Amino acid sequence: MERYVGVWTKKDEMVQVGYKKALEFYAECGVTSIVVGYEGGHPEYYEGLKLPLLQREETKPTLKEICEMAEEVGIEVEVVIDPKNSVFASKFPETAITDVLGNKSKLVPCPSNPDIMAYTKARIRDILENYDGIMALELDGVYIDMHQRMTNRRVEKGALYPLHHLVPESCFCQHCRRLAKEEGLNLERIEKIVKQITLRSMDISLNSFRQVYDTFTGGYDIVRFILNYPEIVDWLEFRCKLVARSLEAIREVVKSIDPKVKIFHDMLPPVWAWSMGQDYAGQKHLCDGYKIIFFNKRTGSYEINPLIAIKDEDPEIPDNEIMELFKRLTGYQGGLSFAEFSQQGFPPINVYYEVRKARIEVGSDYFLVAGIVGDQPATPNDVEEAVTMAAKGGADGFCLHTWYGRTTPSNYAAFGNKGRELAKHIQK
Repeated sequence: MERYVGVWTKKDEMVQVGYKKALEFYAECGVTSIVVGYEGGHPEYYEGLKLPLLQREETKPTLKEICEMAEEVGIEVEVVIDPKNSVFASKFPETAITDVLGNKSKLVPCPSNPDIMAYTKARIRDILENYDGIMALELDGVYIDMHQRMTNRRVEKGALYPLHHLVPESCFCQHCRRLAKEEGLNLERIEKIVKQITLRSMDISLNSFRQVYDTFTGGYDIVRFILNYPEIVDWLEFRCKLVARSLEAIREVVKSIDPKVKIFHDMLPPVWAWSMGQDYAGQKHLCDGYKIIFFNKRTGSYEINPLIAIKDEDPEIPDNEIMELFKRLTGYQGGLSFAEFSQQGFPPINVYYEVRKARIEVGSDYFLVAGIVGDQPATPNDVEEAVTMAAKGGADGFCLHTWYGRTTPSNYAAFGNKGRELAKHIQK
């Protein structure tokens, strides 16, 4: 791999046009790697586990066939590993992330749960011991949160920014509790503070909104808040340790099977990755590279939902003030209306800033990939501008995310051409 220009593929669309034909088109566009899922499973790898194999028959082409076709056109293959499969959280609630109020996530299992980790390890062994030609495993986001971030659902109850980010409500499952005590945390005190702030964040009215709106007017105000609740730092650091613990276990099994297989970790942008236990500097030694998730155009349609949920609780709260507070906290550079944010998402300048933050965090030699949205309403110009700003920020390579569907051929071409132009040469 001389340069990294990747595509997170959408299998049904590739099959529709012909999988080999789609791969040939990718190669013509300058794509060097594809990210694919693994549908099947060898039952013997899951024997003795408490969680069942989530197996279904592989649809054509199989992973083996995909690897063979990709090799023929000079494209490398990465396989997705999802350590937080939502099926387990919904069907086996004992595995789920648990908040300070005792609620269990229906979407995200806890990375500290030993049964989840045992299944993840079995999945890794199943893939790496049965399929040749796999360049990397892509971890589909190891993090701690009650919800699936970047695809925020409209049904979630509102919570006031920035309280529910500064003082995350989870995880308080039995395994995280045990690990917190082993770390020497004052869990009783932390739990009391987390519960207090969580309840405050959910008590939404015009008056309570104005309290945060009027007191968080700039970045320095965060420090005032933390000085009032110093245990918050211990809690945030501990959650990063939990994610690091999972990454370490994953790395151990991957490298014991094949040291050449790379581990790429999907990271939320630095501005809020810390709120889910992702630590750019502290966890970099556990992965071979980070892929920063930038659904720049698409993100707005999802990130708007938690903001609308605040207004749902009290319609008197002005839209523009909700957006203004969001802008202060996240550095968002776009328009201050719900409609504009929903349609346009984060502008390319935010891609630059977040990659730049990541680059400074991890240093000049660490492998960073910027994940760029490919599906509509993004246009070729949007794609090119996002790639350009990511390169300016210090990205080594780029990955086009297509799984929402409707990525146009012109967007693929724009991504490949600009990515091929700006991706850095990778030393083998």
